[in-house]
Amino acid sequence: MPRKSKTSKKTTTTEKKFTAVPPVAKPAATKPVVAETPAKAQPVASAPAVQAVVPQVVKELASPSASERANAATAIGKSQNVAAVKALLVTLQDLNAEVAREAATSLGLLGDASAVEPLIEIITNVNGYFHAVVRSAAAASLGKLKDLRAVEPLLNAVYDPIADSSSEAISALAALGDRRAVGALIEVVRNRNGFFVNSVRRAAVLGLIKLGGEEAQAELRFVSTDGWEDSVIREEATAALSGH
Repeated sequence: MPRKSKTSKKTTTTEKKFTAVPPVAKPAATKPVVAETPAKAQPVASAPAVQAVVPQVVKELASPSASERANAATAIGKSQNVAAVKALLVTLQDLNAEVAREAATSLGLLGDASAVEPLIEIITNVNGYFHAVVRSAAAASLGKLKDLRAVEPLLNAVYDPIADSSSEAISALAALGDRRAVGALIEVVRNRNGFFVNSVRRAAVLGLIKLGGEEAQAELRFVSTDGWEDSVIREEATAALSGH
């Protein structure tokens, strides 16, 4: 019989970008608080110009203003100056999720391997400390850093209860190109337990396209002809097989 793909929504995806303020627990475990009105990113100078003022920008990471800290973290990422990596690693723990997110994103741009383990700690999120926007940014940066130490943690992060974080973990696995991800992405597409929403399943289809191989191709062929499949997912698989 044809396999029917379930598309029921996750029941725990209530966390919203930049608006959710997690409840306060013990001081050591307080989740990052997102600014109610995130400041617009300020224009950043060219990389050589920013690199020349990095010491001053690093000082701004300690500013009492969350918007200034976020802008500083962004500027450091564009500076190409790995001397600021240590300061960004500290900023990953910022109580404001927007600031921590910018730090995580910049660590991926700087390309320093010392960021891999701290970013893995974020996506693992053992203590529930890190906001979904920070977890998403950390997963994306792990994909940029191309370090295979991240494969197993990213495979676990595929099951993040927040769809955006799950999708970024899938995209990062595809970027790493490790064959261990193929089976996991096929399971996401098949969605037997109905856990994954369609945006995550679409990310898995795109990931299979990027990973390639006969197993991935066979799954895409099945999805493209499955009459029970959601039309968006089916069309995505069909387009992939046709090379579009």
